[in-house]
Amino acid sequence: MEHGQAPSEDAVAELLGIARSLLDDERARGQGLDAKTSTLAGFSGAILALTATLGPQIFARTSGAFAEALVRTLYVVTVLALAAGAVLAVAGVLRPQQRLAIATSELERFGQFPLIAAPRMDIQGRMINTVVEGLVHERRLNDRKARLTRYAGLALATGFAGVAAQALALGLSAA
Repeated sequence: MEHGQAPSEDAVAELLGIARSLLDDERARGQGLDAKTSTLAGFSGAILALTATLGPQIFARTSGAFAEALVRTLYVVTVLALAAGAVLAVAGVLRPQQRLAIATSELERFGQFPLIAAPRMDIQGRMINTVVEGLVHERRLNDRKARLTRYAGLALATGFAGVAAQALALGLSAA
């Protein structure tokens, strides 16, 4: 469309519908990331609690200076990884996030002139800008959440590996 042409009612309505659909998809993505990260936080916390509780018993059953040093090192790495995963999940992703909202003063204008006398296409055109602004905000927020969720998942996997390595070292030292 060349600049200077009048906007098309159909095009404005279609673009508004597409923008709203994209915003809905992005919000659903954010909810999915929150659910996934909640699960990661729960697993990290549960495994951390078990590891911290069972650590002294594992140390008591380890024989040999090398095995004991190895198990203690693995224990520290495991606890740090699990704690990092839980902190990343809770403080980084699940904490309350700033939401983009329409100002109250803008909402109050919805029922006033000149807006209530504006043509439908003008209102839809303005809403496209508002919805796109919200979409850009949600996408940035979700990209950050996805990155932190990935780090929390890596920390949890490191914690799993640490628990497995401790069990293996304990089993080998008892043999």
